[in-house]
This record gives sequence, C-alpha cells and structure tokens, in this order.
Amino acid sequence: MSGLQRALEGRVAVVTGGASGLGEAIAHGLAREGAAVLVADLDAAGAARVAASIERAGGGASATPVDVTDAGSVAALMDEAARRGPLRVLVLSAAVESRKSVTECSDEEWRRVLDVNLKGPFLCMRAALPHMVLAGGGSVVALGSTLGLVSAPGYPAYCASKGALANLCKQAAVEHAAEGVRVNLIAPSATDAGLFMRVSARAPDPEGMRRQVAASSPMRRLGRAEEVVQTALFLASDASSYVTGAVIPVDGGLASRRSWLG
Repeated sequence: MSGLQRALEGRVAVVTGGASGLGEAIAHGLAREGAAVLVADLDAAGAARVAASIERAGGGASATPVDVTDAGSVAALMDEAARRGPLRVLVLSAAVESRKSVTECSDEEWRRVLDVNLKGPFLCMRAALPHMVLAGGGSVVALGSTLGLVSAPGYPAYCASKGALANLCKQAAVEHAAEGVRVNLIAPSATDAGLFMRVSARAPDPEGMRRQVAASSPMRRLGRAEEVVQTALFLASDASSYVTGAVIPVDGGLASRRSWLG
C-alpha cells in the first residue's frame, strides 16, 4: 500500500494485543504507513520490544501496558492515545483460545475467553469511539476468525466469542456511521503468525498439525501474516472510506467451503 504519500501520516493508531503475532505485524504495517502507533498489551516487555523494533525501522511507536478486560486500564490507554494526536485507528487484536468441548469447558475458561475476546473489544470501542468522533472520524479494525463464521468441534468459547464480536462490530458500525467512524472485522483462518502458531506449538507434533490444517484450506496452505496486514491497512485507510460493518474473510476460501459442505 505504501507510496510517496503514506496513507496514515499524522494519525495515532492503537493496537491491542500488539506484542506478538498478527497484532505485532499490523503495528509494523501501520507505522510503515506513517501512523504513530501505541503498542498495547498485557505483556509490557513484549510491547516494548515491538515498539523499539518499529522505531529502529524508522517508524513512530511507543508501548503501553493494558488489560483489555479492565475498564479503567482501557480508558487510560485511549486517553493517552488521544493526547498524542488524533486517535484515528484502533486495531483489536488481543485474543485467547480454549480447546474444550461444551461439556468440558469450565466456567473459568468460558469467562476468560469471553472476557478477552468480546468484553475487551467492547471496552476498547466504548472508550475509543468518543475520541474518534472528536477527531473527525476513524477506523476500527477487529481481528475475528473463520471460527466466528462456522462451527469447530472443541472450540465453543472461542467460536462464541468471535461470532458475537462480528455482530458487535456491525452494531457499532451502524451506530457511528454518520459520525465518520467505520468499524470492520477481518476473519482470518490459521496463519503463519499469531494464536494458531502458539497453540500448534503445544501439540505433540506441531509441524504435522500445521500441515494438516494447511491441507484443509481450499488454497492448500496457511495464510500469511502480511496478507492480514494488507487487509488491515486497507480498512484503516481512506481507501476503504465507504466500507463499514463488513466481515472480511482472509481464509483462502475455508469458511465458504465449510458452509457449502454444511
């Protein structure tokens, strides 16, 4: 997307879950397009590492610890972002996963997944949207999942959280469209960075699991982080100025195939 005029020059961007995975990759992409990026994560050391890496590459970034499940922590983050300039971009990437069936999922696991994956984005949007409205508009880009569009045995909490996140984003998009704030959701399948890589690393045969998941895609491969980054940059920029309330699968056709197969 980069050109002579960087698409996000002069804008402040917040990336939750920015210390690793897709959040880290998107933070780098936003900085390349000229945004001043706040890398926000519960992992303060990881956020600091990413911010330092962005600055070494010539971008502007700082690290801010945040607990996306805590309203006070989230409000402080968004207030800090707004003090640095016009808060125009919010990327919601913080997420956790639990692999337990409906009958095996404990109350604690259910609450943890729903708190991080659904309550977190709600708190972030609730705190950020007024700042975006005052700034004259902005773009919220949420990271959902193919598993928010189709069912997956063994992932009830994760599927529920990501499915509900898609509808939450549509609701926020409609409520704030007239104020110049757009809200969209990217639904990636397994990629070569992020939550899937962390989960698969704990499998008895990580590479075997990755090959199996790749083979299940109509494109016969995992997604690449940069493919998600480019979609996020499109949604964050004015290139998508008439796009809001959208759910964009970046999944090699996986959700379409599963829907077709029933």
